[in-house]
Amino acid sequence: MKKFVRALFISCVAVILGLPVKAQQEPIFTHYLSNPVSINPAIAGTKRNLNLSLLSRLQWVGLEGAPNSYSLSGHMPWPQKKIGVGFNITSDNTWPVSNTHVSGAYAYRLRVTDDITLSLGIKGGFTYYYASLTDLHVQNPDDPEFSENEKHFYPNIGAGAYLYSYKFFVGLSLPRFLRTSFDRKFDKTLKSPLYVMGGYNFDISSDWVFMPSMLMGAMIGVPMSCDLTAQMLYKNRFYFGTHYRIGDATGMFFDMKINDYLSFGYAFDFSLNKLSRVNTGTHELMLSYILSPKWKF
Repeated sequence: MKKFVRALFISCVAVILGLPVKAQQEPIFTHYLSNPVSINPAIAGTKRNLNLSLLSRLQWVGLEGAPNSYSLSGHMPWPQKKIGVGFNITSDNTWPVSNTHVSGAYAYRLRVTDDITLSLGIKGGFTYYYASLTDLHVQNPDDPEFSENEKHFYPNIGAGAYLYSYKFFVGLSLPRFLRTSFDRKFDKTLKSPLYVMGGYNFDISSDWVFMPSMLMGAMIGVPMSCDLTAQMLYKNRFYFGTHYRIGDATGMFFDMKINDYLSFGYAFDFSLNKLSRVNTGTHELMLSYILSPKWKF
């Protein structure tokens, strides 16, 4: 009974509006290129210095109990080595359920040509699942099924490959090898997604660079997702563009390098499905910082 009510509560909006009900997964941000280690551990260490990113995503504003997600991540190359390390902490909340994902990444880089590098990475971590059942309003407050909250830990391992140069990048990853089920009857699972990502930099002039990119995800039993992004870089300081999540949402974003170390970004999405009737859009904030250590790479 408890599992049925929980599954019904979390999924009711999607069911009523005729939307696909997806399994529990790490959230994907519009600024997915600022949160890369959570998607592909092979990206760890592919940039110079220590890169830190903080993301906040408020989804479907105006809809009661709508999801909100927060992420802190970082990665860097190891001194005098061809390896990279990284971490990611993500909190994904859809009342009364929250998932906290914690992982660490390790990658090894191989020089393919003078300009092209192949990075291979692995990750390990866990997910902490929490359902605040005691906060639900039920007809019988003394029902023992709702007398305590649910808490679970689930381990996770993943791997990925990333081929890149100054001009392009291509990545393939399985960030979750383990398919963990905590409610098989209602298919509430942490499934194994496959992600493909890619992008290219077109130098238009000395001031302008066109930077299209793509992130596609596939899981068994879940509709394929695909994010298409078109952004422009002006004078190596201002990023602005638009993105389209096929069949789901579209939006625009603007990022700015405040200085050589600190960057700020904002993205706004609006739904293209029936959820547009009950929310005023999705807001996302990004803050990144590059820490230049004193060691030599």
